[in-house]
Amino acid sequence: MKSSLIVFFTFFLLTTLTQASTREGIRLMTMKNHHALEYAQVKKLLFSIVDNIKGQVCSAYTPSQCKERYQRDINQALDSKSHQNFKLNIEHTWPQSKGAKELPANSDMHHLFVTSKESNSKRANLPFCDAVYDYWQMDGSIQGFDNFSQDCFEAQDLHKGNVARAMFYFSIRYNYPIDSHQESVLRSWHELDPVDQREIERNLIIQKLQGNLNPFITDPNFVNLIKDF
Repeated sequence: MKSSLIVFFTFFLLTTLTQASTREGIRLMTMKNHHALEYAQVKKLLFSIVDNIKGQVCSAYTPSQCKERYQRDINQALDSKSHQNFKLNIEHTWPQSKGAKELPANSDMHHLFVTSKESNSKRANLPFCDAVYDYWQMDGSIQGFDNFSQDCFEAQDLHKGNVARAMFYFSIRYNYPIDSHQESVLRSWHELDPVDQREIERNLIIQKLQGNLNPFITDPNFVNLIKDF
């Protein structure tokens, strides 16, 4: 009996230490070479470079809502004027009110996406979920509630994995926990919408601009190495 307990606690300790080591190792990857830009700069870069595909910028939540916009190089983008009358804005996938209000988190492009003002407003700071009822929906994105009657937001299918990997990145990079129910949803989204070429390219563009990568895009298997976010 005593030897069995020793084996159990030895295994438990080794597992715990391995998890801690893995978590810290991935966190160091998220931090490597990261230099924070000002949020005003980042907005220009997202519209002009990061989320600009051949001169067109579309909402990540509602991709039918697009706007033509000239592509620029980095210097031109940072020198551009304000985006008056532009109907798209920037979504903090990890809400500002829940930890992304200050630099460097506020301007970290690995969790920022261009969205329409409408869908951005509908998401607000709601948790992500698989909605069972909708108050509002467009292009597959839904504001509604889930099986637990919790107000929440569901991203359209082609953005679900991007959301999951952005949330996992933020959780590890800035040491914020994700509640177990939302984590379960995000893990399923990670599997449903795997990393594609566009997400890989976006990750590399952001690396050129702010220095670091999202390791959950570079190696999606890292998600399975984290026991809980």
